[in-house]
Amino acid sequence: MSFLNLKRGLNPLLAALSLAATTSAHAQVDVLTQHDDNSRTGVNLRETLLTPLTVNKSQFGMLFKRVLDDQLYTQPLIVTGVQIGGGTHDLVYVTTVNNSVYAFDANDPEAAQPVWHVNFGLPANLHSTDFGCLDINGNMGIIGTPVIDKAHGVLFVVALTQTTAGEALEFTQRLHALDLATGADLPGSPVEIKAADFNPLMQNQRPALLLANGMVYVGYASHCDKDPYHGFLMAYDAKSLQQLSVFNTSPTGSEASIWQSGQGPAADDDGNVYVVTGNGSWDGVHNFSESFLKLSPSLKMLDWFTPTNHDALDKADNDLNSSGATLIPGTHLVLGGGKEGVLYTLDTHQLGHLGDEHALQHFKATASHLHSLVYWQSAKAGNLLYVWGQRDKAKVYKLTGDKLEETPAMIRDVPNEGHPGAMLSLSSNGNKDGILWAAIHATGDSWHESRPSVLHAYEAVDIRHELWNSLEIPERDDCGEYSKMAPPTIANGKVYLASFGTQNVGTGQFCVYGLLPSRDGAKPPAPLGGKADIKGAFVTVTWNPSSGAQFYRVLRSSTLEPEEKLVGAGLTTPQFNEPAPERGESATYTIVAVGTPGISARSGPINVTMPKSKSKPMDN
Repeated sequence: MSFLNLKRGLNPLLAALSLAATTSAHAQVDVLTQHDDNSRTGVNLRETLLTPLTVNKSQFGMLFKRVLDDQLYTQPLIVTGVQIGGGTHDLVYVTTVNNSVYAFDANDPEAAQPVWHVNFGLPANLHSTDFGCLDINGNMGIIGTPVIDKAHGVLFVVALTQTTAGEALEFTQRLHALDLATGADLPGSPVEIKAADFNPLMQNQRPALLLANGMVYVGYASHCDKDPYHGFLMAYDAKSLQQLSVFNTSPTGSEASIWQSGQGPAADDDGNVYVVTGNGSWDGVHNFSESFLKLSPSLKMLDWFTPTNHDALDKADNDLNSSGATLIPGTHLVLGGGKEGVLYTLDTHQLGHLGDEHALQHFKATASHLHSLVYWQSAKAGNLLYVWGQRDKAKVYKLTGDKLEETPAMIRDVPNEGHPGAMLSLSSNGNKDGILWAAIHATGDSWHESRPSVLHAYEAVDIRHELWNSLEIPERDDCGEYSKMAPPTIANGKVYLASFGTQNVGTGQFCVYGLLPSRDGAKPPAPLGGKADIKGAFVTVTWNPSSGAQFYRVLRSSTLEPEEKLVGAGLTTPQFNEPAPERGESATYTIVAVGTPGISARSGPINVTMPKSKSKPMDN
């Protein structure tokens, strides 16, 4: 059964829990893939609540955090308008290295329990073989950011599991397709990931997944450059999970990983796929280390570019691919750079093959590693590229025509310490009200250990102006240890930040920031027009929308449970469903609306009584 036809086979109850098509009125931005889009620009252009005027320590801060079972290496993803748990919710999806996937309500601090949580079994870990370094401190179950197909209600994720075969340990990587509303594996899921020369333990599924051309693309790097490994990119049919094609970057050699510091492959409007490779074999025929690669949707090589000094890069472990590839919307440009801090601008119509002279430009944009690029078209300051490299200051370069101006348009004063540089994202209302968000360690070096984190917010048209950071009021806003190479996610007035938790290994959490409750402004009015209808075995409670409400909570008392309790939280539409009371029993519902200024007064009581069943006449 294909995923397109899956819902037809569900019973009515499960169908009611499946993904709703309705999007709530206040929340209309989904973040379904790493760095926001398949171009990997790192920008949400539809943020209206968070602006340079509202993001400051008196108005903005942590709303809540959720503790998980292990570290998060992946970027949180957001889906709005999911029908589950009796109503419509916005959900945030996160994963851990313990092979766990969680879905939480994205908005309501009171909705503390996960909507669902699945675990795929014992993960491989640092000690599963002699990797020789601490690039990952403990478990290594799920490392790459998932991707979501909202139209079909599917989350795709890859997990590495450990099994025992006799006295030997075996390791398997599987691609899962999970129902967004329940977390259940869909028919045909999971599938084992296999290919010639593919070693499931040594291959690190580090880059984010890509959904394009009706396919899920899965890329691979290594752990600590420990052989044997290759740079793989595999394509799977998004409906059946059938493996359609495999591309090996070094089929007659070795290595040449697709690492990209966790950034996913990019895809252009024609469906062509772009990746950048690291150290390994190069011959310009079959093996392509230290190269930009342009592949067809079916992963046939279309074009490539390799720097003149690729051999020196390889010998010095100066991977070209530490930033991945970023496509510039509306142009034929692709940008990326590596551990040397050299940024390349290339023409996607003609990458040029071997030699720096074929690049549109290349220059040293930062002192050391480039790990994250963000591109934004600003009305005030022009077309801007943001970088914050390792052991360097945050910088902004202006794009004019098909080249960057090589003197920074903006630069901050204070450099960061250690590895890596900042992971960047940007929110704006189109070409205005831009905020650059930078997640980075607060001190030290994060290469082989966890370090305290800090999240910065800068005015995007003047990054010298810091609006807020998470250590200004640490008792309220500190999110713990830095999640290495996970960009923050911004959507619908919230910022979602992955964290390694409280310890060097084995803990994890994510934090949600937004506008704080304010004494200024009017609270939403109490919900009016409440009514309850019984249909079959279910009761449906509805009410009129409240002006300024971001979400609603439903409280219930009943003859069987007279003490009032919260039964619905984070509801983004004015409706709630649950099983009806027992025959002859009654229930009373009360609704409150929640907005930025606070919580509304309570609605009037909404009463419902389940009719008693009629007695059947006795036979005479």
